[in-house]
Amino acid sequence: MKGNLVFGLLFGLGLVMLSWPAQAQENQTGLPYAAEPSGDDFRRWLLHVDIANVFTNESADVAVGGARVPDGSVSMADNPTITFDASYFVTPNFAVNVYAGYPPRAHIKGAGSLAAFGTLANANYGPLTVSGEYHFSDLGAFKPYIGVGVTYAVFLNVDDAALSNVDVDNAFGPAFKLGLDYDISERWTVHGYVQQVWLSTDVSATVGGAPAAANVTIDPTIVGVGLGYRF
Repeated sequence: MKGNLVFGLLFGLGLVMLSWPAQAQENQTGLPYAAEPSGDDFRRWLLHVDIANVFTNESADVAVGGARVPDGSVSMADNPTITFDASYFVTPNFAVNVYAGYPPRAHIKGAGSLAAFGTLANANYGPLTVSGEYHFSDLGAFKPYIGVGVTYAVFLNVDDAALSNVDVDNAFGPAFKLGLDYDISERWTVHGYVQQVWLSTDVSATVGGAPAAANVTIDPTIVGVGLGYRF
């Protein structure tokens, strides 16, 4: 279900992005804020605040006492959050972006042969992503963009549950983003984006006195809508 929703959002956004060049040629708005800046006159900063949902695509390889647990895995619920990002435009088309979000609380539960254990641990997690972005021009008030970067995920407030002495490593992963700004004034925009992060982390713990370890893949897909401000 999550995969179908994300695919639909990506497919729909892609179709709209492909259709905008023709629309822009046929129907120029003529609005002052739709014109592309030139020289050093353009506003170099763009800030976004978005309401977002994190769709996790989790799996895990789990070992206890050095032996792999057959069919042992984990599950995590999707999480709503608020994300923030700032873009600095080196040119009217190219920007460097820093992206972060309020760390949601994840309840990590056993899945497969570990489902009977219920909640294994709890933790807050937050991404910090640095990306290069290309913002398409000549489309009037529509400003679609793509971004490619690296995410550093931090895990905070890790609490034991069925597992004891739980430790979760911070981790790096690549990130890809599709986004859109629609200018509603010279400074304000309506913003939407889909960001995919490929992320895995190592977890260590004990269960019944025996050492346990897992490599957990999270691969979150983040979908957000909100507002932007240029200055």
